[in-house]
Amino acid sequence: MKNKIFIFLLTVVLIIGTLSMTVFADSDPFILEAPTNLRAELKKDIDGVPYFELRLDVPQRVRDLNAKLVDDSEYFPGKICEEIKIDFEYKYGDYDWNEGPTHYWNTTAYLVDFLETGYFEYYPFDSSTRYEDVDIKSEVYSFRARFQTIWGYEGDWIDNMIYSDYSNIVEIGNPAYWSTASDWATPELKKAAEEGLIPEILKGADMTKPITREEFAEVALLMYQKASGNTGTPATPNPFTDTQNPQILTAYQLGIVKGTSPTTFAPKTLINREQVAAMLVRTIKLIAPNADYSTEGAPSFTDQADISGWALNDCLYIAKLGIIKGSDGKFMPRAVTQAQAAADYANTSREQALAMSVRTVERINEVK
Repeated sequence: MKNKIFIFLLTVVLIIGTLSMTVFADSDPFILEAPTNLRAELKKDIDGVPYFELRLDVPQRVRDLNAKLVDDSEYFPGKICEEIKIDFEYKYGDYDWNEGPTHYWNTTAYLVDFLETGYFEYYPFDSSTRYEDVDIKSEVYSFRARFQTIWGYEGDWIDNMIYSDYSNIVEIGNPAYWSTASDWATPELKKAAEEGLIPEILKGADMTKPITREEFAEVALLMYQKASGNTGTPATPNPFTDTQNPQILTAYQLGIVKGTSPTTFAPKTLINREQVAAMLVRTIKLIAPNADYSTEGAPSFTDQADISGWALNDCLYIAKLGIIKGSDGKFMPRAVTQAQAAADYANTSREQALAMSVRTVERINEVK
C-alpha cells in the first residue's frame, strides 16, 4: 500500500514538473510595447495616385531591442529571434479588419525599414483612377498597428509569435462631412472636403443652417492656414469673456476677426453677408498683402445703399472676385428692417460660407 502511494505521489510530482518545464520552455524571451500616436494623411504620388501615409511613434525600448536582434538573432541564449516587424491593419466600409479590396496581401514592414523612411505607404483601391470597388473620397478608412516577431529554440522550429498590443485606431477619409446640404452646394462642399477646408466644428452639421461668428471664424482661419501654410498662435491673454476657443483667438490675433466689444466676441451670433465679406477680405489681405484691392470693375447692386459704410469696399471687392454672388441684382448685405431681421434676411448659411472658402482658395493666385 505504501509503495502504491509513493508511486502515485512520484507520478504527480513528475507530471507537475513536466508541466512547469513546458510552461517555462514556451515562455517568450521578451514582451513588446505597443506603438503609439498612429496617424494617417491622404496624399498623392507623382502619378497622381492617392495613398495613405502612415506614421507612428516607436518606443525606445523596442528600438533598442530590435537593434540587438538585428545584430545578433541569438542575443537571448538558447533562442533564435527574428527582427521586429510592424503590422499595419486597415478597415473600411462594411469590411472587417484586413478584408476588402486592396493593393496588398501583406501590410507588414520591417521596423528597420520603417525607421529609415519614417512612414509606411498604404495604397487603397480607388474608383476615381482605375478600380470600381472603392471610392476613396467617400469611404472612411481606419488603421491600427502592432509590433510582431517570431522566435524558437536553437535547433528547433522558429514558430512562436510575439505580438504587442495594438496602437490607437486612426480614422481618415470622407465620413458624412454634412448631414444635410442643398443640391447646388454639394459640388463645392465636396471640393471643400477634398481640400481640407471644412473645420471640425462643422463636420456632420446641417449645412443649410445659418453660420455663427464662431463657425465662420474657424472657416476663415482654416482657409488662411491652407492657403498660406502658416498656423498662427492664439492671442494671449484672452481678451474675451465669452469664448475660450483657440481657433477664434488665433483668428483674432491674425486680424481676421474682431470682437463685438473690447471684451466680447459673441460666438453664437449669426453672421450676415457684409460681415462675411469683411472677414474674407481681411483673410485674403493676410495671404496676399501686396495685391491690388481696388473695386474698379465690381458689379453694382440695387441694394448697395444698404451696405454699411465700413463694409462697402470689402463687399464690392469680394463681389468683383465672384466669391460672393448676389441674387436678382441684390447683394443682401444685412437686415435693415425688423421684418428682414425676423426672417433671418442676409444671414449666411454654412454651405454658402464653405463655398466662399473654396472660391477664395481657387482665386488666390489671381489675386496675388
